[in-house]
Amino acid sequence: MSDFETAWHVEPAGKAGADRVRVLTRGDATVLVVADGAGNSRRGAEAAEAVLRSVQDAVDAGADVEREETWRDVLVRCDAERAASGQGGETTAVVACVTRRRVVGASVGDSELWLFQGGESTALTEHQHRKPLLGSGQARPVTFELAWRGGVLVGASDGLFKYVDLRRIQEHVSLADAHAAVLALAALPRLASGALPDDVGLVLCRPSAPCP
Repeated sequence: MSDFETAWHVEPAGKAGADRVRVLTRGDATVLVVADGAGNSRRGAEAAEAVLRSVQDAVDAGADVEREETWRDVLVRCDAERAASGQGGETTAVVACVTRRRVVGASVGDSELWLFQGGESTALTEHQHRKPLLGSGQARPVTFELAWRGGVLVGASDGLFKYVDLRRIQEHVSLADAHAAVLALAALPRLASGALPDDVGLVLCRPSAPCP
């Protein structure tokens, strides 16, 4: 049984979106990935999918998932490969490895990872570089690390964080049903017309039992 309860959801604003989310596990570690392809374009979506593949490959290859430098190197390599391919397409990326001890990872762009705990909110990705994006060949992923003391982690594209106040997010993250929580979060940016201003991709992670 996993140490963590996770739930995720992707809601495109149009017929096809460019947000991508994945959750992977290896041993007692859970790896969260969020990528938002630039421009909601086909090439942006392909770049976002390349991030997911790169993270999956690293996990499958036995990389040290609990080192933040591992994920910085994965994103740097993915950036270089996308640029060298000549296929175009750029994306944000957040990769976080969660264990019972800490959260480590790396990010680039304007997708974000936040910890909500006891009425407080902490941005793990606050020092990231919003540009250049991954795929430009010039991306500068920044690492992060935080001691894990419980609470709820929410990783999402700017389709959530750009349009929704953190206090409103805080109100929904602790719903008893994690899947209900992510669906409620994904609905928060909706306009009065019912439309979304942007794609929303998000993942929620919390301990399945209180941290010791």
